[in-house]
Amino acid sequence: MSDAEKKLIPSSIWGAAVVVLAVLVALLLISDKRPEPGPALRYDLGKFEEVDPAQIIFRETARLTPGLERVTALAAAPDKKIYVAGDDTIVVFDLDGAELRRISLTNTPDCIAVAADGDILLGMRDHIEVVDAQGATKSVWDDLGERSHITSIAVDDDEVYVADAGQRVVLRFDRSGKLLGRIGEKDEERDIPGLVVPSPYFDLAFDDEGSLWVVNPGRLGVENYRSNGDLVTSWYRPSMEVEGFSGCCNPSHIAFRSDGSLVTTEKGLSRVKVYAPDQTLLGLVAAPSAFEEAPPGSLSCELETPLVDLAVDQRDRVLVLDGKQHAVRIFEAAEKTV
Repeated sequence: MSDAEKKLIPSSIWGAAVVVLAVLVALLLISDKRPEPGPALRYDLGKFEEVDPAQIIFRETARLTPGLERVTALAAAPDKKIYVAGDDTIVVFDLDGAELRRISLTNTPDCIAVAADGDILLGMRDHIEVVDAQGATKSVWDDLGERSHITSIAVDDDEVYVADAGQRVVLRFDRSGKLLGRIGEKDEERDIPGLVVPSPYFDLAFDDEGSLWVVNPGRLGVENYRSNGDLVTSWYRPSMEVEGFSGCCNPSHIAFRSDGSLVTTEKGLSRVKVYAPDQTLLGLVAAPSAFEEAPPGSLSCELETPLVDLAVDQRDRVLVLDGKQHAVRIFEAAEKTV
């Protein structure tokens, strides 16, 4: 509109327009109501939260309460102990649930792993720290950079594998912290699809034979790698049904039992499941109702989950770190099922 045209409009009309605009802005600011989304945008998880009781083949038999305000990580160690981290502390239990000791830390790790020689490896977001059984620092590894977000660690006698959700890669180190290689980056010549990691839910674990499995959360499945980074096999299961994984990034955590079966947790639909080595679903360890979880939408990449971490102990029990209950919940296979 030209200046000449503006002059043709009475000042009273301009004033009225300003008042109307002010009223509209005020209404938007004071109103917290939002229009309900249309049917196509509403996502009802109710039917997927319901589980046939016959599919639940484990039962909860015990709980460990570390007395921490915030729990962040869990490990079932080769020394037949259970390590729970949170609040700048690690609480150590024996397999019968007796608290053995508390280890004070300078910070709270996002993930932990315990080596056969007793070293405790702590994932401190952008670097690894190694402490002894009393919490004394043995080494601090190099900073991995501002993009780094360490979410899982697996350690054997000689090497350490670190899941870095920020860099979307698995980093392979020797036990001294020297970087040996990168695993999971897209490589068409090696038929590696690349890791899709939309959120800080990115796990890895050794199976019963010591082979490395890595979650590809954006592809809703898992991949098996050799130490040199070669992809051995993979399987993906995108589905809202109980046999599969839903949302933007699942499974959220994995662990293996001694028979090679794979235990998984999911965020969004808080399910804990167990799969046979041939990838068929054996059943559920626990249904969403066990965690009193009924989220409004499971497709959010940032959705909080009560299932903070997962492990399998030396008795083949499934350990679930429940962030809402601030406890380790222990599940055992029902008789004559698995």
